[in-house]
Amino acid sequence: MTPDKNAETVAPSKTKAQLPVNLPLEFIPLYDWWTKNGIQFIVQAGIVVIVVGSILGGKYYYQNRVATANKELLKASTTEELEALVGNYGAWKIGNTARLRLAKSYYDAGKYEDALETYNACINKGAPVGFSAVAVMGRAICFEALDRTDEALAAYTAFIDNNPKHFLVMQAKMGQARVMTLQGKTEQGQKLLETLKAEKNSDPMAEMAIAQLQGVIARYEVRKAVFPTDTSRVPVAVPAVAPVQPKAK
Repeated sequence: MTPDKNAETVAPSKTKAQLPVNLPLEFIPLYDWWTKNGIQFIVQAGIVVIVVGSILGGKYYYQNRVATANKELLKASTTEELEALVGNYGAWKIGNTARLRLAKSYYDAGKYEDALETYNACINKGAPVGFSAVAVMGRAICFEALDRTDEALAAYTAFIDNNPKHFLVMQAKMGQARVMTLQGKTEQGQKLLETLKAEKNSDPMAEMAIAQLQGVIARYEVRKAVFPTDTSRVPVAVPAVAPVQPKAK
């Protein structure tokens, strides 16, 4: 009897003292773990929930913004609307798509400096995949429109050298011919077009476009400076059409 009595008077272990009444034996290890790590687990789980929620929320917000931007880009038809798109989404990929359209809108409106600046921004920020050559060509055309003929000729030449198989190479070579004519190198421009026409002899549409440009070049001549001693004036290409003289009364 003595050993049993001594066993009853031994102080219970700390773990057993903390056990809830009627706790099933199989839950004792789980209860011990929860007592030691429960609070830390709750905190970590809460952090994970917050982080995952933020990621999913950010992803949903981004997808929603992209969808909205795409809708606005499809609806945009004026320069002002395209300017607003670039202002709102300029740092996004869709921003450069809007820049390409905005640059063309500027060009069509005769705002060549604005068009050139916008094409430059598009190139510097990374034009949309497959459209970088379009921006480079647009830049060359703007140089031509601004009568910056040396830069235009260099830009067209660089485009051809860097994109020998691009579908815009024909347009680049035609641009070279136009610029040569503006610089007074009409014969060189015509020779370039003859070579290009021979290359495109199996494409009737291309041959027609080249022939039309040949006709335009043939009707142009370089205007001489108004004052022969004034070396500050740059020759300008104008149509070689004599002005209509009024009939004598």
